[in-house]
Amino acid sequence: MKRFYNVSYRVYQIMTSTVSIEQAEIIVSEYGKLLSTTAPSIYGIPESLLPYDKEQIKISIQTLILAVDKNDEKIQEGLIQAYVYLAQFITDEKVKLAENGRLILEKETFKQNKEKLTQQDTDDLELANKAVQTINGIKTNMESLMNEIRLIIS
Repeated sequence: MKRFYNVSYRVYQIMTSTVSIEQAEIIVSEYGKLLSTTAPSIYGIPESLLPYDKEQIKISIQTLILAVDKNDEKIQEGLIQAYVYLAQFITDEKVKLAENGRLILEKETFKQNKEKLTQQDTDDLELANKAVQTINGIKTNMESLMNEIRLIIS
């Protein structure tokens, strides 16, 4: 029931949003330009790079995906991908956290014997764990956005 409510609310938001198709085209176009110059990253991309608020971009993509000709699969697929990629845009702080954690994970300098871990080792392990949580959060959010957009276009 909660899932249906969330989808219904999202459709309601789209239908009552004040974003015109022309405005949505401008917003999505600028977001698309950013995507074309930014490599996808499982460690996140800083939200501060977005040309508009994340929610405004979502509503704009939703507006266009509902307005586009259903037979134009190329445009529809591009909008779906752009929508799902929004999950990679996270707070700048979380991006730094994930990147620092990635560097620690790549070092793999932790000792086998846990009794001999230094405070720095413990801090590093905690940071690496937070990075993994951030990465998993991005993946989960991408799946959620994919399901959300599929429900909108169905």
